[in-house]
Amino acid sequence: MGDIGDYGKYGLLRAVAASGLRLAVNWYRVIPPSPEPSDPETRLQPRKKNGAAPARREPQDGRYTEYLSRPAQYSHYDPALFDCLAELVQRDRRLEALQASGILQATFYAEPLTGTDRRQWHAKALDATRNGDVVFLDPDNGLETARMHRRRAAAEKHVTWQEAKDYYDRGQSVILYQHRPQRTAKARCIQGVLDFQASFLRADRTLLLEYPRYTNRYYFLFAHREHSAELETVCHGVAQDWQGLCRFLERQPPFQPR
Repeated sequence: MGDIGDYGKYGLLRAVAASGLRLAVNWYRVIPPSPEPSDPETRLQPRKKNGAAPARREPQDGRYTEYLSRPAQYSHYDPALFDCLAELVQRDRRLEALQASGILQATFYAEPLTGTDRRQWHAKALDATRNGDVVFLDPDNGLETARMHRRRAAAEKHVTWQEAKDYYDRGQSVILYQHRPQRTAKARCIQGVLDFQASFLRADRTLLLEYPRYTNRYYFLFAHREHSAELETVCHGVAQDWQGLCRFLERQPPFQPR
């Protein structure tokens, strides 16, 4: 929690909340298993041939926090959020600390998905987020692939097609986080989600934000007609205010028949 990707993500969520739309967040929280107790030295990579011990492996998630040491370059995007994350990264990087900070005005669902009955977990998530106009879904990887959907084999780090549709069909607009895998072309990554929209979800409006710093992150906003104007304003405002970190990409005509 607190890397540069989170900075952009939370900035987007703050813009949604500031628009007057009620925001609910399902973190799609996956807690990795604890490492086996061992001497710290045993967790190092194998020693090099010359006998020197290599550096420890750096965790892939949350490692891009060096931006916090450069406030002159980064704090202007959202000064209050920047200061909050700088403090949390030093003091307490738990999700609970972020929620308790008050920096995000939202209803949260943070029950772990790992090791639970997924249908029951999803039912609880729907109940916890029922009062939101907009629901933000934050899986580690993004939407399940078409192959996963056909096989009904979605991994814990993915939102299933039906889960996203359950939110949308009860009248909530949906914001979906989508990570682009390193070996997947940008166009293919985007098109996979648009195929889901065209063949299954059929939202009134689809808006798209791209955050390209270090690795491509996308936010698909599947808007109901009654939320479309506010969410389009949010997208254009975020793209303007976060220039250099964010781009607005509109991918389809304003409304598609359902």
